[in-house]
Amino acid sequence: MRERFAGPIVYVTHDHAEAMSVGDELGVLIAGRLEDSGDPQRVYESPHTIGVARFLGERPMNLLDDGPHVVGIRPEHVSVGEHGELPGRIKRRESTGADAYLHVETLRGEILARVPASHAVGPGGEVALSLPARHLRRFERSTGIAL
Repeated sequence: MRERFAGPIVYVTHDHAEAMSVGDELGVLIAGRLEDSGDPQRVYESPHTIGVARFLGERPMNLLDDGPHVVGIRPEHVSVGEHGELPGRIKRRESTGADAYLHVETLRGEILARVPASHAVGPGGEVALSLPARHLRRFERSTGIAL
């Protein structure tokens, strides 16, 4: 449909998946304020605010307290295994077909991790999580703005 028009098209939706799939540029409004804009993949991977981190994605970004900051990481970037830096116990498992989401209780709070559906550990199982530094996003706690 876009090919028929010569100029830009503004499309408004509350469906984050739809916005990510149809837009060349994405603007995220929260409470009438433009919180972030740009390439959809950039906005998803490196949101400018905690509000955008919570809004975009199949599941929201994990947000963990870290002193004066909040650290965010997407569920698909959390590695689950036996040799990670953050031990935890699986509280719940949600199967979604090819993937599953594990709700893991840790000393830093609950962390959501996306794993292949074939991942064998279920509720009650002990795991160790790795949070790769290259996927961490830091936010100022008081303002919610990315550092």
